[in-house]
Amino acid sequence: MKYYEQIISTLLARIAELEKRVTQQAARIAELEKRLNKNSSNSSKPPSSDGLRKPPRTTSLRENGKHKSGGHKGHKGTTLKQVVHADHGVTHKLEECPDCGRSLAKQAAKGIIK
Repeated sequence: MKYYEQIISTLLARIAELEKRVTQQAARIAELEKRLNKNSSNSSKPPSSDGLRKPPRTTSLRENGKHKSGGHKGHKGTTLKQVVHADHGVTHKLEECPDCGRSLAKQAAKGIIK
């Protein structure tokens, strides 16, 4: 009987040792997974460390409608027409050249756009 008790105590010690190892490995796996899930948007890592994979696009939560987008048959629609003689006009002068930045204060207007 003493032989069986020794085997049982040895096996119980081995089980306790293995359970401790499983707990340690589970903690290590959790830490590694946490590190893997980090990227530049949820940590202080630079964007260059994200790799070439693009993040997945978020899908729209809106449900698809029964009508296609754009104009539909039978709908006349309205458009604001340009008039020949306007009631009033607004002059918009450029103060500086948008390309080089030089002052245009002394320059006369070269054209009118309606």
